[in-house]
Amino acid sequence: MAINKWLLFLLYVIGVCAACTKEDVVHREEGKITIVPVWDAYTGSFHPTGIKYYFYNINDHSDFPVVVEEPTGKGVITQVLPVGTYRLVGYNTNVAANLIFDTTNHLTVVAKFLPYPYHDYIPLNLCIISSENILIRNKDVITKEIIPVEVKTKLLELVFKPQRNITVDKIKGTLDGAFSSIDLANGKALKDEGDLFFDVVNPDKRIKFWVSDPLYEESVLSLTLEVGEEGSDDTVVKTGRANLHNAIKAIQNTKPDDPITLNIDIENLSSEKVSLTVGW
Repeated sequence: MAINKWLLFLLYVIGVCAACTKEDVVHREEGKITIVPVWDAYTGSFHPTGIKYYFYNINDHSDFPVVVEEPTGKGVITQVLPVGTYRLVGYNTNVAANLIFDTTNHLTVVAKFLPYPYHDYIPLNLCIISSENILIRNKDVITKEIIPVEVKTKLLELVFKPQRNITVDKIKGTLDGAFSSIDLANGKALKDEGDLFFDVVNPDKRIKFWVSDPLYEESVLSLTLEVGEEGSDDTVVKTGRANLHNAIKAIQNTKPDDPITLNIDIENLSSEKVSLTVGW
């Protein structure tokens, strides 16, 4: 008889646990959201063939990101999400191979330009579909319309001008003050990614960089060069500074799509300075 009592008690405990588990599943709080890009209001010059979305739960980091891919380019998706407040970051997946996407950053995706010469002459063709503070309540069924935005960049050309009596065949350099990373939550430059590196194969050729966010606040562009003369194994380190911000402001309303040209007067190899002039 005692055994039956213990058996009944055990069955009761199992039943209670099963009921608790069932109740937890039934009462999970979540809502449903549909994202609709408004392409009629999009002012970009190209259209994507696919969209990749990241939903970041800013209240509960253990649940983020929820990643959804939309392969047609229309960008319309419906997704069930746990309750919370979300940041949405989306971008087109047919971007040229001159970008690397970094998803390890806090609540965002970062697009990084590859160093010269890998993206020379390649158009950026990047658009973002992003939104702040999307609130998902329990049993919500909501639709969010978002206007896609084309990410703007500036083309920066470097033109090397050695004196006539020397022939330069080796140039390595670093640019500080022109940014090469973009926060896809807002399309702005990330200023902690500020150095651009280059190794010039042909000093007679203009080299080109895509630089992000043409209206960033930093006004000074710093250049460090390691220059070698033809027929010599020795190199000289030279530095120079230029005001890039003012040049960008001067043309943004008249020729916004034209490149910025940075003329680099190498002078003679005995000098530690280079003269920089900005034009367009």
